[in-house]
Amino acid sequence: MSVSGRDMMFIGGIPAVISFNAGSRMFRGVFIGLNAEVDFLARSPMDLQPQGEAALSVFLETCRQQNRSPLLARQVGQKGYLLEDIYAELEESARQKGIDLYQLVRDQTLEFQKTENRKKASTVFLNF
Repeated sequence: MSVSGRDMMFIGGIPAVISFNAGSRMFRGVFIGLNAEVDFLARSPMDLQPQGEAALSVFLETCRQQNRSPLLARQVGQKGYLLEDIYAELEESARQKGIDLYQLVRDQTLEFQKTENRKKASTVFLNF
């Protein structure tokens, strides 16, 4: 899975590919590395973060209720998760932009897990 050449943002440490539909004048984000398609829509770039946080929260709660992992596993016979491969693919591009991808993911994950801090969580937009 190649994610280069895309506009992306990270919410709660999870990358989302961002696109713009000129016809509807809406931005659409789709989280990658999850075990289901989780998307969100926004009228402006500033609305992407809260919409993405809401979609991710609902998805994670659904996974908790169903007692299943939210992460997409690698192919049969390979241990681990696809998200690990995505991070590895993005690491060098992020480093070239002065971003420590793994520190960003750790920080965002901790912030996202604190319910009272969700509205203050940082969002990072990247273009790869």
